[in-house]
This record gives sequence, C-alpha cells and structure tokens, in this order.
Amino acid sequence: METRDKVMIVIVVAWIVAAVYFKVTTDNMSSRMDEMDQLIDKHVDEVNKEFRKDLRTLNLQFIGRGKHVRKAQKDIIENTNLIHHVTDSLSNKIETVQLNLDDYSRTADARFRNIEKDIETQIDRFKKYKRLTNREIGDLDQRLSTAEKDIEILEEIEKGRKKK
Repeated sequence: METRDKVMIVIVVAWIVAAVYFKVTTDNMSSRMDEMDQLIDKHVDEVNKEFRKDLRTLNLQFIGRGKHVRKAQKDIIENTNLIHHVTDSLSNKIETVQLNLDDYSRTADARFRNIEKDIETQIDRFKKYKRLTNREIGDLDQRLSTAEKDIEILEEIEKGRKKK
C-alpha cells in the first residue's frame, strides 16, 4: 500500500467518524426538541385553562354592568357639553376684555394727545411770557439808565447853580 492509499483510507475513516458524530448529535437534538414540544404543549394547555377560567370570572363580574357603562357614557357626553359651554363662555369673556382694552387704549391715546397739546400750549405761553418779561426788563434797564443820566444832568445843573 502506498502512502496515497493510506491517506485515502484515513480521510474516509474521518468522514465516517464525522458522519456518525453528526448523526448522534442530530438524534440528541431531535429527542430534546420532541421533549420541549411536549412540555410546550402541556404548558400552553395549562395557560389556556387558566385564561378560560379567568375570562369566565371576568364575564361573571361584568354581567349587569352595562347600565354602569351607559351611565358613564352619558356622563362623558354631559362633561363634553359642559366643556363646550364653558369654552364658549370664556371665549365671549375674552372678547369682551379685548374690546374693553381696545377702548381703554383709544381713550388713553386721546388723553395723551390732549395732554401733549396742553403742554405745547403752556410752552408757547411761557415763551411769550419770557419774551414779554425780557422786553419789560430791557425797557426798565433803559429807563433806569435814562433816569441815571437825567440825575447826573440835574446834579451838574445843581452844582452849576451853587457855584454861581
């Protein structure tokens, strides 16, 4: 036997061993899967029985509660109508407040314009009074200087008389 034949035999034996290993492994997995399927079926049956029992209990509890549900529906409708009524009422009140604010704003603006006109009028009157007062002061200064000159002239005349 040649080396080549020996290698071929070893490869064939390795394939056979691998095939046997995979067959044993898949058989183990299949048996475990079968066990798990049985456990799942058993568990599902238990859960379904409990669910049916709880559902029957709930159905018994809710028998006769239809009138409560109808009353709750009526209460919801009444609350909805109340909400709409209150919303409309608040909307009207908000509009009234807005109109009052607009009226107040117009009134305040008119008053401010009147006050500004009054201030301008008073400023004009003050300027006129100031000009008049300045003119009168100027006239008084002129009269005073004229009076002082007249007094000086009179004093000179008086001195001239005393000398004679």
